[in-house]
Amino acid sequence: MLLAAEAQAASPLDDLIEPKAGASACFTRAYDAAHLRQHPAQKITFIAAWMHYENVPEVETPMLGFSFALKRRGDADALFSQGGCYWDRRANRDTSNRRLISAFPRDEAAVCSQSARPDVFEKVSAEEGGALIIDRGKDKNTLMIYLDDSLLMVKRAGRDNSLNIEFGADDRVFMLRRANAKDCAFIEEAVTAPELGARDRRR
Repeated sequence: MLLAAEAQAASPLDDLIEPKAGASACFTRAYDAAHLRQHPAQKITFIAAWMHYENVPEVETPMLGFSFALKRRGDADALFSQGGCYWDRRANRDTSNRRLISAFPRDEAAVCSQSARPDVFEKVSAEEGGALIIDRGKDKNTLMIYLDDSLLMVKRAGRDNSLNIEFGADDRVFMLRRANAKDCAFIEEAVTAPELGARDRRR
């Protein structure tokens, strides 16, 4: 799902990825055994994010897609989420003026609305999967991800089955570093490869 973005141009995200169709960027973070011993409440052991711009029919400017994968302690399979982001001065405020994601300290941000499942089926699901916030870190090679308390995600082998993944206090804020495109190829495949018998929506 890709969202319209009136203020997409000239946002801090431009330091991470050029806002033009075809541009993409990959960011990853893996936690070693020593870190996990020091943070026993942290369940996430690996997280990777794939950002990409693409043209969307009837939309003048390219839209920013945001997909990510994570692995948790004891899980053999990765979990995936797909969505779209837009920059807004009050992105982190809901309609009641409460903070949307408490772990993020500011109002201005790029909010990403995630789908309940990837858009790889003939019938598109309108169900929302939740929201998260992304921001540029301390430099152009650092991406910050701020998660809410839960998000609907899927496994690659069952992308039609949405799983409600809950995040504890130690699994809300992540700093990722820029990586090679090949390190996010598994995410791109998981969120774009059509299900058997479904047409490829990218064509």
